[in-house]
Amino acid sequence: MIYINNKEKIEKLKGITDFALITDFDWTLTTGTSQTSMGIVPDYIGGELLKKRKEIFEYYHLFELDYKMPKDEKLALMREWAQKSFSVLSQYVTEETVINATKNAKTHLRSGVKELFKELYEKNIPIVVMSAGVGNVIKLFLENEGVLYDNVSIVANFFEFKNNKTYLDLDNIICTSNKNYLNIPENTRKQLEHKSKILLFGDIVEDLKMINNEQLNKSITFGFLDKNIENNLNKYNEEFDVVLADNENFNKIKDV
Repeated sequence: MIYINNKEKIEKLKGITDFALITDFDWTLTTGTSQTSMGIVPDYIGGELLKKRKEIFEYYHLFELDYKMPKDEKLALMREWAQKSFSVLSQYVTEETVINATKNAKTHLRSGVKELFKELYEKNIPIVVMSAGVGNVIKLFLENEGVLYDNVSIVANFFEFKNNKTYLDLDNIICTSNKNYLNIPENTRKQLEHKSKILLFGDIVEDLKMINNEQLNKSITFGFLDKNIENNLNKYNEEFDVVLADNENFNKIKDV
């Protein structure tokens, strides 16, 4: 089901060909039933890591879709969630497990993503994939799917592997509530600022922070809503220009 909420702006921007695309990864480029980039390695390793990850996820995930909670309180909880999750994961993850886990992941791109990425590559249109998940997994997954073209940039949390040790800057973790435009490297931001239009895709309202307020009037924002549809549809319709509910795909954006 598609809900179009800002027809006037969409019609105004529709014919502009000088644009860029900014998108979330988990449950946006991937289906709403896919393993997330954060869950792929724990699911592969299993045991104590999987148990800890599930406990953390089950406690914090309910807050992620709570739009009645005060913003500062929610930001603190999302940051706490990310730090705990990555702290636990860093005790187990290796470069080899990332490779093997990603290869065996039950993660699937939404229909139409491959075709869209190929088309944008051929037209030299920049794509920024921004995520609060594991950048190493996202990069490998997109490579394996054949869509990590030269025009694709990934902004996410990357582990570094040196001398059989795993490193991650926990103080500068990107989480769902602080995943914002300033996380994008400056040289890429300059590219975006010269574009006449931005297409933004996300699956939570906080993904709208991937652009700044000045860019909203030249952006068409798409929100995928696969969970808690009844509770959140009104909120998504208020926030996104287009809402794609109940496991829609990227082929449908051509109808907008």
